[in-house]
Amino acid sequence: MGTESQGGVAEGSRVWLPDGSARAIEEVVARRLPVLAFSKEWDTRPVRYGANQGPRDHSVGELVPAVLGAWFAGVPKEVRSIRFVSGRTVEVALDQPWVTQRRTGRKSWEWKRTDALAPGDRVPVSLAAAHFGTEGDARKGYFVGAMLGDGGMTSCTPEFHGDPLDGAVEFMREFAAEHGCGVREIPQGAIVRLRFPFRAGHRNPITDCLRRFEVWGQRCEEKRLPDMPLSRDFWIGCLSGLVDTDGCVRERINARGAVHGSVEFATVSALLASQVSDALLRLGVSNRVRVDQRQQKQGHSINGRLVVRRRPIHIVEISRATALVRLSGLLDLRIGYKSARLKGVAQAIGHVTPARSEMHGYDESVALDRVKSISVVGIRNVYGVATTPSGLFVVNGLVTGAVRQSTLANR
Repeated sequence: MGTESQGGVAEGSRVWLPDGSARAIEEVVARRLPVLAFSKEWDTRPVRYGANQGPRDHSVGELVPAVLGAWFAGVPKEVRSIRFVSGRTVEVALDQPWVTQRRTGRKSWEWKRTDALAPGDRVPVSLAAAHFGTEGDARKGYFVGAMLGDGGMTSCTPEFHGDPLDGAVEFMREFAAEHGCGVREIPQGAIVRLRFPFRAGHRNPITDCLRRFEVWGQRCEEKRLPDMPLSRDFWIGCLSGLVDTDGCVRERINARGAVHGSVEFATVSALLASQVSDALLRLGVSNRVRVDQRQQKQGHSINGRLVVRRRPIHIVEISRATALVRLSGLLDLRIGYKSARLKGVAQAIGHVTPARSEMHGYDESVALDRVKSISVVGIRNVYGVATTPSGLFVVNGLVTGAVRQSTLANR
């Protein structure tokens, strides 16, 4: 596919690993970390019409751990930033290879370089990266997720804010009791402020749990989950806690009486939104991330203090019928009206199946994202890895090309 050091992914791009975490490409290369790569070559043969052409193979294999066969590091190259309809962005070299779906005729896979991509081109994202670690369980996941949503983690004592009659607050009471912490409830209008004090002179086990998962002390714009091998159960619990606190479930009925729905999670932390989006994809739930810039209102104040700046809100949205049905079967929501609404939407749209045809046939373990825009970044250090047998791995949730081993000298 070219000369030595062809292609490359810009430093800072997050590569999906077999332990369920994601690491920057430069760390992957420096530590020779195994990556997730597809287990077979994709059928990218040129399309020819007529007799004796043979059937095309639309299957893509499985994502499996792959040891780096070769690599290159820190090569300065001209870089482009590619933004997709899903809100995902990746920065790559001009000669970075991609597998895309043909836009006309028999819509099979074909290779393209970054400099040949155009808005509207379809690039696959994985829906079957079912590789997770072993850290944490569902209850700790829900606790961490709910605290990231409506918790206070920057003072001496952890606290949580919520409706005293819903399941999230009841869970917090039970979780504190399990860890030997007291619960001090302070009514504040329609909600209650829960504080979790522990015996004087002893380390608070609730705080220790938050420290273990590296979320203690995070400010709202800094919120994130750790790059550690978190278990599948932890992620499902965490997503449930995040949706229960900073999420919403919407149901809409159009003029024809058809039911549509969506689940949204909102945060001012761009990294947390990206992590939530990645976790959903690993669980087979397609989604998109959009940004609400929130225009500043003149003279707007909160509690007598003038608001001089408003941070943009990053919203992770799940709206496809098949994704909502799958999400409903995964989440364990504890706030009653949200749980009931999600189950109702899932039942109303459960008959919808993925669009499939012989002309649009592609494996159900991938979905298609579309290029929205391509912009110039300039010269950046890029990194490349070789993976076999497919030459495809996952960066920022997108399936992109690795570098052919024959073109690399390890350095």
